Amino acid sequence: MKKILFFSVFILFFSTDFTFAQIADGNTVPDFTFTDINGNTQNLYTYLNAGKFVAIDVSTTWCNPCWVYHRSGVMDSLYSLHDTIGDNTWRILFIEGDATTTINDLNGTGTNTQGNWLNGTLFPIMNPTGISLNDFLSSFNITIFPTLFLICPNKKIYADTLNKGLKPKVNEWEYVARTNCGWTGLDEIKDNNPVTIYPNPASDYTIIYFSLNNATEVKLSISTTLGNQLEEQKLGILNPGSHSIKYDLSGLNKGIYFFTISDGNGRYVIKKLILN
Repeated sequence: MKKILFFSVFILFFSTDFTFAQIADGNTVPDFTFTDINGNTQNLYTYLNAGKFVAIDVSTTWCNPCWVYHRSGVMDSLYSLHDTIGDNTWRILFIEGDATTTINDLNGTGTNTQGNWLNGTLFPIMNPTGISLNDFLSSFNITIFPTLFLICPNKKIYADTLNKGLKPKVNEWEYVARTNCGWTGLDEIKDNNPVTIYPNPASDYTIIYFSLNNATEVKLSISTTLGNQLEEQKLGILNPGSHSIKYDLSGLNKGIYFFTISDGNGRYVIKKLILN
């Protein structure tokens, strides 16, 4: 049965014009919670409510196109650039889509695998089984492997561009995030006062997204790595909800800067921006 499915997936992977049955672009995604192979809990809404972009690769260890994409290093690069060891604005997740996959299959010693999926992989790998996996595959309408998702902080999903033709490179993931999440990236997030800067690294402009639980006076300041404040903008008293500021970087030299959003109660969040 798996050989037949694999053959179908292989054809679809290299097709350039086909229709997917996954959740339509722009729809709100359901939540999920899995435990990764290291015992850590991975909850989708926790990341989104913190203002993170979430990139997901749903693959199977026996799927050759999945293995080819995994070996391309794109997800590893996204992790290095944008996850916790990068600018900390994304979360990169891998979800195994076959309930019969074992840990031996993941580390390359099993009988149902293309190779060692764990070697050199720093982002979380989840290997769910039973009802939790079935519910996930059903709610996300996943019918082929690999299936790739980019989920904006506002819980909107985008997959069409990522799953057509050749599988996306890093800049294509970033393009989907920048184009589709855009100014409304945090339009439903009000719980934890997240702050996100995107694009980052940036060259000509960046957008600072943040949200407020209560009306308050807000200031934006930009400083160098040495602590020298270059600019402070008083944004006035802002209403509860989500806000975004497009900031022109043309007056700054290449380097690293710190953007600080502070409120009238002395609370503040600092985000690092790389200008290249």
